[in-house]
Amino acid sequence: MWFTPPRFHLFVAGSALAFIAACEQLPNDFDLRGKIGDSRFDTSEAARNATANRPSPDSRGIISYPNYQVAVAQRGDTLGGLATRIGMNVADLARFNGMKPDDTLRAGEIIALPYKVDEPAGGTIQPAGQVDITEVAGRAINLAEATPVQTSELPPVQTGTEPVRHKVERGETAFTIARLYNVSVRALADWNGLDREFNVREGQHLLIPTASLARTDDIGTAPGQGSPTPTPPSASQPLPD
Repeated sequence: MWFTPPRFHLFVAGSALAFIAACEQLPNDFDLRGKIGDSRFDTSEAARNATANRPSPDSRGIISYPNYQVAVAQRGDTLGGLATRIGMNVADLARFNGMKPDDTLRAGEIIALPYKVDEPAGGTIQPAGQVDITEVAGRAINLAEATPVQTSELPPVQTGTEPVRHKVERGETAFTIARLYNVSVRALADWNGLDREFNVREGQHLLIPTASLARTDDIGTAPGQGSPTPTPPSASQPLPD
């Protein structure tokens, strides 16, 4: 029969209590990214930030913002096929994105355009409240006059915030870029059609996901607004049950 000294039991119990206390002081970082390698790459806080959905492209795959355009690849696309569909020189497109003309694209992959092509029927994506309905209606009339198809519907108009467009530098990863802009790596992958390993390449242009409307409202609300101020307790009257 083995005999364990009492001091050994005290040592084990003390070690267990110290471990539990240390765990209670750590943040909830279930994906463990905050505990691997350099702490600067901790994206646990970014993973909790809500982001908006990426705008829908037109039939060609074009998303048009006031200052730039991007194309969203379709299933089976090559860079050359995408260039033909949007009416752009494939050499210019390949050079701008650090790719080759015959490279295969993933469905949903974002390709930055070096210069603008024809805008979608609904025009560029504008911030909410800045959409000119008269201009949109005029564009719809011009479009109807140019084509034999008659329609009474206005072209779809999308609103949203123009995202930052980040060019990947050598040594950067999806995780470091997500941390840089305080967004989740999953949102970054969804917006840009990254693969399961979140691979990025040097020279690639990434759209940085924008904050959701709910989060923007929360940030823009001044303290004390949006909810009634409770009545402070009185020193002369008893507190309610």
